[in-house]
Amino acid sequence: MNVEKDYFNWNVSYPAIILCPVNKIQEEALSSIVNETLDQTGLNVESYLRTIVSMSLDTLQLLQIPNQEILSLIDPAEYPSISLKLFKKFDESILSTVTKWPIPVEDTMTEIGMCHFINSNVASLDNPSKWHDTTSKYSKTNIELSYHDRDFFVQVVNYADEYKIYTTSPDDVIMSEASSLKFELEGFLSFGVQITSTRASNELRNVPLHLRKCRFTDEPHSNRYAVYSYNRCIIECRIKMIMRLCGCVPHFYKKIENERICSLPELRCIVLYKREITTLTASNETLQRFNDYTDLPRRSRDCGCLGDCEADVYQQDPASLLPQESLNRLRISVTSFPKVRFMREIMFSTYDIILRSGGIVNLCIGTSFISIMELMLTAIRLPIYEIANIAQACRNAKTADAQKVNNKKIK
Repeated sequence: MNVEKDYFNWNVSYPAIILCPVNKIQEEALSSIVNETLDQTGLNVESYLRTIVSMSLDTLQLLQIPNQEILSLIDPAEYPSISLKLFKKFDESILSTVTKWPIPVEDTMTEIGMCHFINSNVASLDNPSKWHDTTSKYSKTNIELSYHDRDFFVQVVNYADEYKIYTTSPDDVIMSEASSLKFELEGFLSFGVQITSTRASNELRNVPLHLRKCRFTDEPHSNRYAVYSYNRCIIECRIKMIMRLCGCVPHFYKKIENERICSLPELRCIVLYKREITTLTASNETLQRFNDYTDLPRRSRDCGCLGDCEADVYQQDPASLLPQESLNRLRISVTSFPKVRFMREIMFSTYDIILRSGGIVNLCIGTSFISIMELMLTAIRLPIYEIANIAQACRNAKTADAQKVNNKKIK
């Protein structure tokens, strides 16, 4: 690992901003579905729909299950699309940047439910409407900043009355245990982030995975996503554990082939094992129920998740709030442009090992590696030279004998 200080010649990624409203439901869309269902069936599904949209890994303990008649109206496979359909729409007019640059916004399903991702390269992969799109791939669309753009900021005005704010890398996702900042008062909230960047040399890609002990973004570890990050690997481990314990996948996770979405009653199984699932530590009691321990980790290390070869870590600075009536404004900036960054490089190649081995030999026996090689070549060359001379003498003798025989025949 080396340290680079030539900060004028590199760019850093502005963080992805995740906004998660406490009230996720678009009331007009909810009323439309409720009234339509009521006219067709005479059943009120409002509570059912609210439960579907509000469910996340953090809110499972608040699970409310309707009666079987209402429950049968909606197929669990439709839960993700319903969550997206009823989720509050993002008004792009409330979003602005100091440079007027365009910035991507995506409706995204996470462990904490539906959220809006701003400036993300991978959020579209978690949009329920694109889960079945096999052409959906990683696309780098995030904002990159140079040293001259160090005063850049993003501002959001009147997003919601109460919401949580997360920051992460544009190539990563958030998990339920991620730290957040809650905006619940009227006023002007602002904070900055400090960036720590790690990059990798091109030569590192050629090093086997078990030696470099990290993965690049384009080296996925499962069929669920076409990208890799440490957080995605942990989430994949959780999903496999849930599948093993409960036989289904919650609708706030993307399902793949041979998996099915859990119905609301089946989510009670996840509540039962929630602590083990979130910590990725199967208890002895749980393990005793199974003959095969596959996908039942005893600790998170058992998931085999490697770190990211290239990563940007964002540390939030303390926020400041300026109270203002009838105003809800958020501003996020970069506190200071990073003047150092870490570079993963190959420190010892095969060539370096040979050179260092020669130095050790020279130190121990008082001669160089090259001298030893010359001695070995000389020892090999002398016998070969003698054998070649003997062979040549034999050939000459045979030639002389043949010449004598020919001379006698002529006489």
